[in-house]
Amino acid sequence: MHRSPYETWVEIKFIDEFIVLPEHIALLRRGCASWVGDDWRGAPGLDPKRPFRNSDVYGDIAAIVDGREVYGHDDEQVSDADRARYDRLFAECVLALQIVLETGSFEPGRYVLAGLPGRWQRAK
Repeated sequence: MHRSPYETWVEIKFIDEFIVLPEHIALLRRGCASWVGDDWRGAPGLDPKRPFRNSDVYGDIAAIVDGREVYGHDDEQVSDADRARYDRLFAECVLALQIVLETGSFEPGRYVLAGLPGRWQRAK
């Protein structure tokens, strides 16, 4: 069964160990920052319509992580397996972004929550 990025996020948001992959770093480096929400309840984040600068999210992810072109929002060019992989990577970007912000590092690797309140640290 295919899970949406949001469903994956709900599943993983409370984990205390995570592997930041080179693919996560590549996606975050291409992220399009925007103000998300309304005037008073918003915050900086990825543009919900164009998180990687274009509105073709699968096409952008395919180009960024696999170096392949998917043209014209043609989701038919993206297999179900690739779609599931891209959705998972997209959802995991939330954890990867939190780790990048807390550690100040764009380094792939294994990270764990440590201390109270939990803060992400590179695993030893």
